[in-house]
Amino acid sequence: MFGFFKKKSGEKSSGKASGKPSSADIRAQAMENVRQARAAIGEETLDKIAQAMQKKQSSDFERAKARIKSLDNGRVADNIRAMIDEKE
Repeated sequence: MFGFFKKKSGEKSSGKASGKPSSADIRAQAMENVRQARAAIGEETLDKIAQAMQKKQSSDFERAKARIKSLDNGRVADNIRAMIDEKE
């Protein structure tokens, strides 16, 4: 009807013909990249980075941020207003 559903002359129906890699190919390439990066960096360095990240996540500041995010927005705003009023 009116030619709305006709394919364009250069359009192909198969996704493989467009040169786009499959998801399995992308995953395989990503895993190879991870292996190469891990070999270049070294296990000891990765362990140090993991420990530093774990330490940061368990810090008081990070726990406070997580607690504030979990609170209701109105309650947080009320507490901030109360702190500002105390300063004045």
